[in-house]
Amino acid sequence: MTTTPAHHERRDKHLELLQSAIGRFNTNSFLIKGWAMTLNGALVTIAPHGSDWTAAVVALLTTIGFWLLDSYYLGQERRFRSLYERAVTATPAAVPFFTMDADQYGIPVPWRTVALSRTMLLCYGTLTVVDTAVLAILARSG
Repeated sequence: MTTTPAHHERRDKHLELLQSAIGRFNTNSFLIKGWAMTLNGALVTIAPHGSDWTAAVVALLTTIGFWLLDSYYLGQERRFRSLYERAVTATPAAVPFFTMDADQYGIPVPWRTVALSRTMLLCYGTLTVVDTAVLAILARSG
């Protein structure tokens, strides 16, 4: 089967569209990590100066919330990367042009695998340990 220049042009546009989506997921993940660290640092800093442990509890809960949200975006990014790889290597019939259906054409990514990946554990696991330590210290002194 020979391919035409129009075929190559549509394929290239499709790959650009997928790259754009992957880039947005990556940017969202990066921003979430930044917000999680900034907000967590602020809450942990003010926690010992308050009359109760509310700030430390809020820090722990927001860390868990950001961890879940970041896991979602990272999982989506991985699914779209698998869709991109299939679009690059597959025959044209395997992945239709301009499809963004990562559910059907991408590889499923288990949520637990993403949430417990090395980078997620290093980032959010560390924040969770710090938040828990602050809570323990406040519980002893209070």
